[in-house]
Amino acid sequence: NSLSNTSLETVKAEKRDISNVISVSGTVESENIVKVTSKLSAKVKTLNVEVGSHVNAGDVLCIFDSTDLQQQYDTLSKNQTNSENQTANQHKINERNLESAKRDKEINLQQAQRAIDDAVEAQNEIYNKEAKTVDELNAQIVRRDEAKNKMDATQDPEEYQKAMQTYQEADAMVQTKEASLEAIRDQFSSYEKAVQSAKDAYASAERAADAAIQSYQDILDAEQFQQSDSAKIELDKLAESIADCTVTAPKSGIITSLNVSEGSIPTTDALMTIEDSSALKITVQINEADILNIHEGQPAVVKTTATGDEEFEAEVSRVVNIYNAGSQNALTGASSSGGYSAEITVKDSKNLLIGMNAKVKIILDEKKDVLAVPYESIVTNDDDSKYVLSVVRNADGTATAKAL
Repeated sequence: NSLSNTSLETVKAEKRDISNVISVSGTVESENIVKVTSKLSAKVKTLNVEVGSHVNAGDVLCIFDSTDLQQQYDTLSKNQTNSENQTANQHKINERNLESAKRDKEINLQQAQRAIDDAVEAQNEIYNKEAKTVDELNAQIVRRDEAKNKMDATQDPEEYQKAMQTYQEADAMVQTKEASLEAIRDQFSSYEKAVQSAKDAYASAERAADAAIQSYQDILDAEQFQQSDSAKIELDKLAESIADCTVTAPKSGIITSLNVSEGSIPTTDALMTIEDSSALKITVQINEADILNIHEGQPAVVKTTATGDEEFEAEVSRVVNIYNAGSQNALTGASSSGGYSAEITVKDSKNLLIGMNAKVKIILDEKKDVLAVPYESIVTNDDDSKYVLSVVRNADGTATAKAL
């Protein structure tokens, strides 16, 4: 077909790179957002940053006034030291009492043992005295019997008289020794009682000494249960709070929000927000018709108003294929509409800043070095068939457009 008397703009068909893309938009934000918090209820003495400040990990962000905490720590530490000194002194006293009780036991038992030894010695003496008396009695009985035999055997009056005198003397001695022996044996029970009494006194002294020793040992053993860790725990908490008065950056980045000022007491535990500017991402909303075509690892191109035509290489790092009704970022305060979403990670974010509005092209398909014409040059028929017009030059210098 040809078109006559019609002026048409022409373009040259040439080889180029073409791609099938999905265009979306979003805001540049950090991949790593850290909320700096503190539970201290104290005035901010020094504030070293402001919104937009760049900080390195370990930099001091702010310092709370630790005066009251330090006073509490010093007072409690002094009281704890005094208490420990008193406890240590009492411990030494208890140890001395225990050693003294052990020495007293040794002395008292030595005395009690001497009393037993004396009683046993006295008992042995009475036993020996009894044995001696028995021997003496037996000797007199033998003497008396011998005198009696002589009396019975002799016919000589003089010898008889002499034997009778011996008999009478021996008989008198026998009676005397028997009386002495009876008297000695009557004392046995008293000596036995004396020995038993000395042994009982020893046992009693030993029980009393052991009870005293155990009493002091119990006091020493109880010391470990009397010691309380509450003061140490409180000191550790105060020391931790004092250390927490110096707030440092947990990581490098830019201060993007600040909820404190010098001289004020924070009303929330979130002091500020640090965002890592070296690792940036863009969260974009994806239409339902496109979500199944988006996959992690797909290349993307990012442009911003501030950077003009400069393009930044990126890729799809995360696809959220669960429908979201909409949310608000607790750290940045930004709200997002509902739908499906994806995260685009920028490979080289040198000239990008957090908060920039970005346009993103997610490349679904790409062809290199193919013959192509602009999309506007493609004509669609009523039956959805497509064609392009090709210029055919005539001999008279005119041109004819023919459908291809």
